[in-house]
Amino acid sequence: MISPERIEAQKAVLRREMARRCGDLPGAEPGIAGRSMAEMLAASGDWLAGSRVGLFASLPGEPDTRPLFAMLQGAGKAIFLPRCLADGRMEMAQAGRWEDLVPGRFDILEPPQHAVGCPVSSLDLLLMPGVAFDSQGGRLGRGGGFYDRALAGEQTGPRRLGVGFAFQVVERVPVADHDRRVDGLLTERGVVEAVQP
Repeated sequence: MISPERIEAQKAVLRREMARRCGDLPGAEPGIAGRSMAEMLAASGDWLAGSRVGLFASLPGEPDTRPLFAMLQGAGKAIFLPRCLADGRMEMAQAGRWEDLVPGRFDILEPPQHAVGCPVSSLDLLLMPGVAFDSQGGRLGRGGGFYDRALAGEQTGPRRLGVGFAFQVVERVPVADHDRRVDGLLTERGVVEAVQP
């Protein structure tokens, strides 16, 4: 069994490598990937069966999620984005228009304070950012643990779809016991189900 310290060291190495690769992306690539992902998800039918979808506002070096927001809105979905609270918890809050989002605790766009919050478990589908993913559903986040804590102990809850560039899918993501897996992956090349270990 790998020690927690070694897992954290492996995560740090992978985060550095992916930060370098994302930093090398041509300026137009996030927008191109975002539009492709919106088309891929729209064509994937079963992933969009529910009415309440969690999304996130992308950061530089991530696929642009504005096309996904527009596609989901056009499909009549209620869209929820994460809001990070001062106590380390994350809640979801409904977003009516992208233009209404405001910079949050980490300067990441989120719904304004008057938007009513709800638990992650109330969603049908959760699109999750990540630094790296693997085909078994392993997900490496930025290290804050917000999604892992929000999903901890959930017996039911949304289907989870990791969102990233195709090059962010690696052979194996180092995962600890507290890390939450995704059920599938969305890249600019398509949507694939994860093969659970």
